[in-house]
Amino acid sequence: MKKRSIAVMGWTLWDGRGKTPNGAAVVTYELTKRLSKYFDCDMIFETSDREKAEKIEDMPEGFRKRFIPRSREPQLLNEEFLSNYDMIHIWGPLPIFTYRAFIRQVLPHCYTLHSAASMMNWIGLASAFYIPEYDLITLGSKCLADALNRFWDVQVRIIPYGVDIDFFKPMDKNDCRESLKIPHGRFILGYLGRISKLDINLAYDTLRKVKKHLRREDIMLIVAGGSKKTKPIQVKDDFIYLGYLERHVLPRFLNSCDVFFNPTVGAREGFGLTIIEAMSCGLPIVTAHWNGYPETVSSDTGFLARTCWKNGDVWLNQEDLVSACVKLVRNEALREEMSKKARLRVEKYYSWERCVDEYRLSFLNLMQRALPEKSSMPRPEKIMIRMKRKKLQIFLSFY
Repeated sequence: MKKRSIAVMGWTLWDGRGKTPNGAAVVTYELTKRLSKYFDCDMIFETSDREKAEKIEDMPEGFRKRFIPRSREPQLLNEEFLSNYDMIHIWGPLPIFTYRAFIRQVLPHCYTLHSAASMMNWIGLASAFYIPEYDLITLGSKCLADALNRFWDVQVRIIPYGVDIDFFKPMDKNDCRESLKIPHGRFILGYLGRISKLDINLAYDTLRKVKKHLRREDIMLIVAGGSKKTKPIQVKDDFIYLGYLERHVLPRFLNSCDVFFNPTVGAREGFGLTIIEAMSCGLPIVTAHWNGYPETVSSDTGFLARTCWKNGDVWLNQEDLVSACVKLVRNEALREEMSKKARLRVEKYYSWERCVDEYRLSFLNLMQRALPEKSSMPRPEKIMIRMKRKKLQIFLSFY
């Protein structure tokens, strides 16, 4: 039986130059790699190199890279391009879907967005080209679905993202610390993620308050993340910054920690992939009661600090952070119990096998749907934005 073909497009894709993806891009990469077992998947990359444009490269992961010419205008995919595929998986806010206003050929779309931030420049235009009963919208969490439905009254399917439970797994703590030259005999609060979203002052001040409350000096904060590699920086006696870590090092870093300390909030936290990776390594979690975190972190796997809007910004309750850390430092039995429950929760709800199977069935259903009625298609050069309780007609023109 011939495999169905899928074009994967969106700004969250890794750069196409052979580098290993990280952050949000890893979800696209890992999902496409695993779906390639069931479908012929092409990751589409824009390029300014005319010689590279239109070339196709086979990847050992099972999918292919296909390069198309970069354009300053919204990408107007032509019928020759579309004839290679049975559907398009759009992963990100780029207006890839605007081609529907200009050509007759129609392919079903699956729109996937991973954060509330990426919705802001996407919802209005996407609503004009989304075809009810023909296209599909998938999101990683209920909080993202709620955010979307505040502006656009449309049905979505929630499919939580996955983690490689054979890669992110419990390992010997002493061996991991030895490999990363992390001090033995210290209690480690570890953070992994974008540095731009971490309030360093809040994180370090919380550490100091925990140490003062417990009258212990063996507790320290270790932060990893960022875009640049660097030698470990001993910021203070109890604070080390490791910088960017290659993906193969991440499980060793997480297993070097005693608690995953994630005091972060922001519009981009629609799911929290690093939370799941830490839980898969058997770490108890201390984080914010914010966006997707309450969906992934249950009461028996970690603590959620109260979070609120104040003076136009989001504030974390530091007392909750301190209290949670104090409880975990004091109570080894609680840490062990949460560690076991965290790993079991990931195995049950967040394995890649579960995620891929839901996408696979959704895609098969999508490709079997009947073609839409002509009346539901946007007219050439004119589209209707369908927002919640509002309609706006606009005209498109390209030069």
